[in-house]
Amino acid sequence: MDTAKPEDTGTQQETVAIGGVSARSKPSRKGGPKRGGNRARSLFSAAAATLGWNLAVVAAPLLLLIVLAWWLTERMAEVDTVIATAGTIWIAGHGAPVVIDELPISLTPLLLTLVIAWRLSRVGAHTIRAIGGRDAAAVRAVVLATSLLYIAVFAAVVAYSNREPFTIEILPALAYAVPLAILSLWWGAANESGVLHEGWMRASLWLRRGLRTGSLAAIALIACGAAVAGVSVAVNGGSVGESLTGYENGEWAVGLLCLLYLPNIAIWSATYIIGPGFAVGDGTIVQVTDVTLNPLPPLPWFAALPAEPLHEYGTALLGLPLVIGALLGILLTYRSPDLRLPRVITAALIAALTTGALIAVLSWAASGSTGTGLLAQLGPHPWHAAGIVTAEMALAVLAAALVARLFAVHRRAEEAEAVRRDTVVIPSPADSPEQR
Repeated sequence: MDTAKPEDTGTQQETVAIGGVSARSKPSRKGGPKRGGNRARSLFSAAAATLGWNLAVVAAPLLLLIVLAWWLTERMAEVDTVIATAGTIWIAGHGAPVVIDELPISLTPLLLTLVIAWRLSRVGAHTIRAIGGRDAAAVRAVVLATSLLYIAVFAAVVAYSNREPFTIEILPALAYAVPLAILSLWWGAANESGVLHEGWMRASLWLRRGLRTGSLAAIALIACGAAVAGVSVAVNGGSVGESLTGYENGEWAVGLLCLLYLPNIAIWSATYIIGPGFAVGDGTIVQVTDVTLNPLPPLPWFAALPAEPLHEYGTALLGLPLVIGALLGILLTYRSPDLRLPRVITAALIAALTTGALIAVLSWAASGSTGTGLLAQLGPHPWHAAGIVTAEMALAVLAAALVARLFAVHRRAEEAEAVRRDTVVIPSPADSPEQR
């Protein structure tokens, strides 16, 4: 008796389409765009969208403030001049030198710089989130695409703003803007993708704790400097108010302009309590123990400067960096019970070097000029401030860490001894005769 053989088609299982593509057959790509082209197009589309939005977030308030300042001073100007003024201030926020009415200005308004860096970091974060990037290659692609677009926009703003009464050279401006853009974009993209966290966790434990301690020391010094600046403004409130009355209708515009330099003043005050102080013109110095000033224009920040050295009790300000270093050295020790003594010493030295490097960079960023002659030099000397604060932090952090380590060792020994005394030893049961 013959038996019917099942057909081959009856025994085959149905294919299941995954993501719209059959598991057995490959789709034809004839006439369609290449995959690499799609990725590049989507990357630049996401970069353009996020960059345009974040530029608008920065440009709109800045332009509004410029219009408000023009209205408060009751001055008339063409629309092109108002937009060029906003563009020039935005360019100066990148650290680029500008010339206004043949007056060279290189003092960066760091408050605007912080806003620009923050928004650029969000551009990097939003762009890599839009493309779903999770590795270092995606971070590099995002930084490349967004930085190219940002540099093109920056160059266009420089070309537009380079008109009377402003003069801006494109190459020096790009020399400041490109590193700021690349670093900010990379930070945002690497942090959002997790690459930054992975790289941080791969670093040695003693290195991470040294870098963290040094960064906290620099932040604490800047915070103390801001507090000292605030006290100085409060003490010299009468002089600060008189410096604004001479501008009549323009006092609000001058006040708004001074707000852009709040971080600069905090950094100047930090170098004041560190020791080397800062300059407010050629041949000047403002220190705790020495004050030498030239005639200054009537601006609120200049009116708040100390006119003479502090009294004997005021020199206690010079001990603040040592106190901060000692507290952070103790914190470093008690957060590092798992590190051997040589590693703790290395972490303390790295903390001191980190603090010095950060103070040097911040002092350089907060320095500049607002003209020639008496105002050709403004701000602290970066290397003087860095050298002194590095020595202070190395001494304070290392000494406090070693002393705290000594007490921590004794405490752990006492705890171990207490545990040994309170422990009741339970003898093991004797072997039975059968087991012998």
